[in-house]
Formats: sequence, C-alpha cells, structure tokens
Amino acid sequence: MEMYQELTDSIEVIALFEQGTLRPCRFRWRGKVHKVTRITSDWQSSAGEIRLRYFAVIDSVADCFQLCYDEGNCNWTLAKIWVE
Repeated sequence: MEMYQELTDSIEVIALFEQGTLRPCRFRWRGKVHKVTRITSDWQSSAGEIRLRYFAVIDSVADCFQLCYDEGNCNWTLAKIWVE
C-alpha cells in the first residue's frame, strides 16, 4: 500500500531552464541534498492568477517526492513525500 505525507516545507532547488522547459536537478531539504535522477511527471495548476508547477521526482536513492514551484513568488516547496 502506497502512502504519502503532505508537506509545505520550503526547499532550495537547482533547476535548469532549457528551451522553455523548467527541470529541477537537485534540491536541499532539511539539510540534505537530493539529486533528481528522474522526473516521472509534471503538471500545472492555478491559485488565482498564480501558476503553480508540480514535479513528481525520484532521487538517487529511489525516494519519491513532489516539488512545487510557485511562479508568483519564485519559491519552491516540497509538497509530498512518499513513504512505505
């Protein structure tokens, strides 16, 4: 049974903007750096006039996370983490 924990933790992200595409490469959460090895999906939603961009990612030790980029204030948050 797959479970996840919802969060709103602020994170630092190194991302690549390439040909109009945003791609997170690594992020720091609670003092630990996670290297993104795969983006499994990405999507967008709106909060009023603000566009939120979400990325489901897997890090180098196969942990799964959902990152959120708020285009209104240019901040990243960790929205979910999958736990066993």
